[in-house]
Amino acid sequence: MALKFCPKCGNKLDSDASFCDACGADLRERPEKTDAVPEQQVQPTVEKSLGDGVYADFIPRLVAIIIDGIIISIIGWLILLPFDYNPLRMFWQSYFVNYAIGFLYYFLLENFNSGQTLGKAALKLRTVDEKTFKPTTPDKYVLNNLLKAGSFLLLIDFIIGILMNSGKPERRLRLMQNVSETVVITTK
Repeated sequence: MALKFCPKCGNKLDSDASFCDACGADLRERPEKTDAVPEQQVQPTVEKSLGDGVYADFIPRLVAIIIDGIIISIIGWLILLPFDYNPLRMFWQSYFVNYAIGFLYYFLLENFNSGQTLGKAALKLRTVDEKTFKPTTPDKYVLNNLLKAGSFLLLIDFIIGILMNSGKPERRLRLMQNVSETVVITTK
């Protein structure tokens, strides 16, 4: 007999579901008597289970962005090193070069590395789809990383995101996470 609701989080299930879409609970190994869990009995918490993690805190996310920023800056510096040095031109060149490198870095690593950049991997963080808590689609990673690659744009993205999401349990800290429907989780 198929479950109608997840015994772990109370999410409504498809009749042939092996895993809960909301919390990732394994539904294959279960006692047959737990046919349904009424929705009113389930008490969702802020730190709800996300399959293999919980919503990430601010400090680890900040440290991951700093690590990634250092890596991007070093790559950009190495690319611009052979060119003539003019301080004003170098500033604008380095900004645009670092933006392009940063965008490619974030997009390619998150898209092909299950939502992790090198900084996120070091801190066991992952960017995932807000509904399935699994790596998301390439187009959502593009949206998520449009403003993250530029330091000035990241600051604007962060300020607007904090103002829009104050007090929400998903802990989205950036505007583009709303647009891309992604969240950052801590993995085990």
